[in-house]
Amino acid sequence: MIPEQTFSIRYNFGAFPKMTAHKYENSLEEQSATPGAQRLTCPLCGSLDAQAILEKQVEAAGATVGFRLWRCTACGLVRTEPQLTPHELEPFYAEEYWGVGGIEATDENWIRRDQRHRTGFLRRFRSEGSVLDVGCGLGFFLRALDPKHWDRFGVEPMPVPYRQAAWSLGSERVHNGDLIAARLPSTKFDAITFWDSLEHLPNPRAVLQEAARLLRPGGIVVIGLPNFGSYQARHFGEDWFGLSLPHHLYHYTSETLTRLLGTCGFRVRIMEDRTGTENYHGLKHSLLNRLMRRHGRGGGRMIYYAAKPFLHPWGWISTRVGGGSSLQVCAELVSPGSAGFSS
Repeated sequence: MIPEQTFSIRYNFGAFPKMTAHKYENSLEEQSATPGAQRLTCPLCGSLDAQAILEKQVEAAGATVGFRLWRCTACGLVRTEPQLTPHELEPFYAEEYWGVGGIEATDENWIRRDQRHRTGFLRRFRSEGSVLDVGCGLGFFLRALDPKHWDRFGVEPMPVPYRQAAWSLGSERVHNGDLIAARLPSTKFDAITFWDSLEHLPNPRAVLQEAARLLRPGGIVVIGLPNFGSYQARHFGEDWFGLSLPHHLYHYTSETLTRLLGTCGFRVRIMEDRTGTENYHGLKHSLLNRLMRRHGRGGGRMIYYAAKPFLHPWGWISTRVGGGSSLQVCAELVSPGSAGFSS
């Protein structure tokens, strides 16, 4: 768990601005009425008890929206509140959100290089079969898989990346919506992947139970997401690149993710905290976020470029001592159909 003092926590619960006069008014006022009040039940253990550990204000569409992180006192799972609907989240997914290459990337060689850490991880457990990528985005991971060995399908709720993925892979292979609403046939897939998507989902337990229904016996789920138990999360707090509010609705550690998978019928085969280029990328953006917040855009960038030569050794030492900035998990289906809250 992350020590509370590592975050920039401000317990001014009544001071949250509203995006508009009609959005979020009730939920924010009700949550702000008394410290410790929240509206969501923990999806992992069912507890209503949670402790506020961080608050952050996010600029969007000319307005400032306040978000809080709550840690479940029973199981430790951390959640974001309020949780916006998909429609409310759309303005936060501008084209630049989709990263280098963007929606125009068509170079298959570039896509294979960009996705090789993901395709390589999957190959350690499966080399062929039917695969479903949940939250497939622009479809890059699926496009990086060899169609001679993989029958490729995707699910993507956001309209802009869905159109690109459907254009590249075929509209019959990509569902525009959420996994449960797709009503895909049971035991259809050998592998289901959640690359940087599980943390975006408001119902992770229900989604993993649906994944268990869709997998064949012995099928696997592969998950990649930010590590809330990492050095970077502890050190940078509200400036941590992996926090990504309001996109990320839940924030996982190795312990909470293992427990969630177990309650849904999966046994973890391997869980790794990633290092290397992905960790370096998170470190440099986390540092830049902090410096610009404290010293302004110009001053923060000047200090950042002065510190940049030290980032590689900083990243190497910090990840080996305090854990990498993200988790990669492969879990095997052993007991489909788990239901109810665990004690």
